[in-house]
Amino acid sequence: MLKGIHPNIKLRIGIGFVQRLLDMMLIPLMIIHFSALYGPATAGLMTVVAAGVAIACTFLGGYLSDARGRRRTMLVSEVGCFVAAVCLALANSPWWESGIATYLFYLVNTALISVVRPASDAMIIDVSTPETRPRIYAVNYWATNVAFVVGSLLAGFLYGGHFFLILAAAAVLSGGVAVVTWRWISETRPAPAGTAGGTTGETTAGTTAGTTGGTDTGTAAGPGTGRSGWLLPLLRGYAAVLRDRVFARFFLSILLFTCIQVQLANYIGVRLSQEFPPQRLFDVGPWALDVDGVNMFGILRAISTFVVVCLALSATTIFRRLTDGQRIGGGTIVVTAGYMVLAVSNDPGVLITATVVFALGEIMTSPTRQALLADVVHPDARSMYMAVYQLQFRLAAVAGSLCVTLGTFVPPAAMSVLYGVFGAASCLLILSVLRARAAGARPEAVPQADGDAGEPHTRHATSGSRR
Repeated sequence: MLKGIHPNIKLRIGIGFVQRLLDMMLIPLMIIHFSALYGPATAGLMTVVAAGVAIACTFLGGYLSDARGRRRTMLVSEVGCFVAAVCLALANSPWWESGIATYLFYLVNTALISVVRPASDAMIIDVSTPETRPRIYAVNYWATNVAFVVGSLLAGFLYGGHFFLILAAAAVLSGGVAVVTWRWISETRPAPAGTAGGTTGETTAGTTAGTTGGTDTGTAAGPGTGRSGWLLPLLRGYAAVLRDRVFARFFLSILLFTCIQVQLANYIGVRLSQEFPPQRLFDVGPWALDVDGVNMFGILRAISTFVVVCLALSATTIFRRLTDGQRIGGGTIVVTAGYMVLAVSNDPGVLITATVVFALGEIMTSPTRQALLADVVHPDARSMYMAVYQLQFRLAAVAGSLCVTLGTFVPPAAMSVLYGVFGAASCLLILSVLRARAAGARPEAVPQADGDAGEPHTRHATSGSRR
């Protein structure tokens, strides 16, 4: 599946699997742990603070990756994650227990992981091509879902009486990630346009940018060395990203799509727990299963993950005859239809069918959507674009919570219609982005992350293909 792909990509997919596994193991457990120590209200506030820190550090990581290079940003952050993970384990060890220290080290770990993600996402784009990206993102999508399953199971079975062991294992895995990055990951940041040694800002896909894993190439002087320091260039860079109208449409489309996807764990889960009447799921000979709303919610989540894990790697083969527009537009419509049914039905068979349908829609659209993202970001500021893109997950989580509140005032049919509006708007926006890509649309202004540059470089839109 990944034959002929740049080694960095293979390593980053593996590292991403480990990091998402740790996320699924630690985040729910830390919330439970803080709730036990300080109560649910305080734990909720602590979680909000952590989310705010994560958002800020994602933007910082995007800027640092474009200014100082992918590898350097990842290596420093991942070494810091390892140190924080060791301290987190020690703060919950037989020799030392401290709730305050646990939270502080958890906060540091969360911040540093957030710094890494834009650099990692940008690195995959740096050394891939439009032809290989659907395969790469299909594998990454599959690995993410496997990490979700394995991490959830490990957290559920090991939390009671094994909290220290979980944290110790997380520290060991974090150390392994840092070693792999130091030893085998090479620099891939494109040379900024207009600088010596490169004018296109592109790294040749399939070739190693650095000569060895320990060499940084094409590294800028970095933030803090220019006349205006690093804060002003950072703000100007992100302002330029937000002025990119094609990317803005793409971002809004994905945000609306993700707002639909989070509904299973929010409004739909709550509705099933309150409105789904206990009933028999199946009765075959001596085997029978009675379920309530909470059981049904768990079954639907398991089915959706199972479908993705089984079929995600075959997505490019299954849908190879479809164009990008048909995959993304059709997938968006299928996902939306599945969630619209989940919002109103209490029939187990219908619910299961709708879950399989939306899972297939996600498989259809996800790799192509990620590949399209790679096409609409500018090579001079990929990490900053990725940082903004990451924001959609946080905003969708907020929207999911708001939909739970809204669902207490309106009937399920109204929520179903709302999902339909989100899906239709998302589909129209993403199709407009595809048309802009076909027309060769490019950002009007390109933010330059070099720390010695007092002003971001500007590149005007040109005709022709971006690739």
